[in-house]
Amino acid sequence: MIKVILLDIGLTLDAYFSQATQKLRQALDMYWRANDDLRRFAQLTSHDLKTPLATVANLCDEALDEFGSQMPAEACRLIRAARDRTFQNSRMIDELLSSTLSMHGPDAQVSVSLDEVLHEVRDRLAPASGTKGVTFQLPPQLPKVWGNKVRIREAIYNLVSNAVKFIDKPNGKITIGAETRANDVLLIIADNGPGVPPEELESIFVPFRRLPSHRHVPGSGLGLYFTKQLIETEGGRIWAESTLGEGCRFCVQLPTRRQGNG
Repeated sequence: MIKVILLDIGLTLDAYFSQATQKLRQALDMYWRANDDLRRFAQLTSHDLKTPLATVANLCDEALDEFGSQMPAEACRLIRAARDRTFQNSRMIDELLSSTLSMHGPDAQVSVSLDEVLHEVRDRLAPASGTKGVTFQLPPQLPKVWGNKVRIREAIYNLVSNAVKFIDKPNGKITIGAETRANDVLLIIADNGPGVPPEELESIFVPFRRLPSHRHVPGSGLGLYFTKQLIETEGGRIWAESTLGEGCRFCVQLPTRRQGNG
């Protein structure tokens, strides 16, 4: 009986998650053509999607509290897995909303110090990188670029945190370098992680797209998509280069002067 109930719960959750993901895709597509009304719509939609997720999580906790001692260990494991999955989807909704609002935030553009940005990012990631033993190698000085500091910082944070998350070696290393050119700066963020298969390099920027080898690592498949959108909003460009098994290089091209004004 328990297996039948759990199977029914699993099928119901799968159907709900599929529907929720489709709604998120629709909200995302609409937002790129957004105005203030659609911004409010995105906030309301995220709230509406998270409410039933919280209910499911609470029901799972109640089931474990009330009947955990009477259920087989495998049944408890499945209920915890269902609860964890609801939390994962709730975090995905938060990430979607946060990144979208950041994308359409204030458009104050200034001269941005990449030195300052990278040190802020490194300090923010200190707990995670310290736990995994990941070290950073930065040049003595990085150049300045032109743009919105918040968006540039979030984009670079996404790239560096992604590298920290996926590095699979005991001596993880992230190397950051930059090349100043005529009208832009080429920032390179390289890691010694597992790398990306050549045929997947373009698709890693597609929303909700995750590599098969990354299924075991928590994530929503939205980070690199939003990073690309943030960089392009600043008049830049991003692409990836990789050798499977040896790591990945993310190349970010950012302007050094105001776009459209010479």
